[in-house]
Amino acid sequence: MKNRIINALFHILTGVLLAIGPYTLFQVCDTSEKIMKCWWSVRAETGIGILIVFTGILSWILKNKEARLALNLNNIATGIVAILIPSWLIGGCAKETMLCRSLTFPAIYIISMVIILFNIGNLIYLRKRIGNE
Repeated sequence: MKNRIINALFHILTGVLLAIGPYTLFQVCDTSEKIMKCWWSVRAETGIGILIVFTGILSWILKNKEARLALNLNNIATGIVAILIPSWLIGGCAKETMLCRSLTFPAIYIISMVIILFNIGNLIYLRKRIGNE
């Protein structure tokens, strides 16, 4: 029970951070007449954040350990995609000094790595729990 609640709260918090953080806490570059690539990256990250919040809610509801294992695998893949969006799939501004490259994307990378590592740890924990049953 504790694992489900901790897992759910973690994913809801990190999902919300990915979804709204680039608009509030670690803002991306201001848009002018021309919408830049970083704006599109942030939009995609909003979708990733919503997916992570959704898996957090599912992990709260689901009691089946095998289903929660699948959610952990999904979150690892989602965390990888969250890193790939600004680094390779869409990208950001060309200049290293732009806000997206100096603040927004590093924050996204850190949050995404924490998501990946947390889910790997929870995957190991759940596998041991399933093996002990």
